[in-house]
Amino acid sequence: MSKSNISIHSPYLLLLLLFIGFSACKAGNKDEIPAISYQPDIERLQLHYSGIQDFGSAAADTLILIDGNDNKLFLVVPESGKLRILRAYDISASRYGYGAARGSNQTPGGLHTIAGKYGEDQPAGMCFYDRRPTGEIATIYTDSTDVEEDPVTSRILWLQGLEETNRTSYWRFIYIHGTHEEGLIGTPQSKGCIRMRNADIIELFDMVRIGFYVYIIEPDTINSGAEI
Repeated sequence: MSKSNISIHSPYLLLLLLFIGFSACKAGNKDEIPAISYQPDIERLQLHYSGIQDFGSAAADTLILIDGNDNKLFLVVPESGKLRILRAYDISASRYGYGAARGSNQTPGGLHTIAGKYGEDQPAGMCFYDRRPTGEIATIYTDSTDVEEDPVTSRILWLQGLEETNRTSYWRFIYIHGTHEEGLIGTPQSKGCIRMRNADIIELFDMVRIGFYVYIIEPDTINSGAEI
């Protein structure tokens, strides 16, 4: 066949090119490793849920479980004796570990209730002082930026401890709240509160009400921290 008989517009050549391209794509996909999705420790959550049922009928309603092992917050509802997870969020607890002593800056474990909700209808990133909006919108860092300021942003859920060991929580102003350091979520960073990404706390805020139970499950290896 002469050169004049071969053209880029030849249907045979186009089919050959398409076949080669398709084969290359298949070969590339062959080596891809599928992403592994996070699987919560349902048995651990179920165990701690079962332990709070003696505190009243509210335990049968929607509630929040916070797992210190995984730095996760779960909004759950029991169905036929089993827990169904409605939402799962990454969180940050205290950089000083877990505990309830005044002045410790630690995150208190155990059973709490939502005693107050603050920030409804405020814009994302709004800063609060004494649970009142300041009018300042925080700069949100999504990288590893760690700054000295520690504003409470977007929404606040104020927790009240229901056990002898954590009755200090309310007067220690232990909140679930938004943070400007979103890039550090998932690592211990707070001074006792539970930090969340701003979009996450806004969503959670709208799904819970005052009186909901919040159970903070301490990690298996507890960092006692140091009182400051």
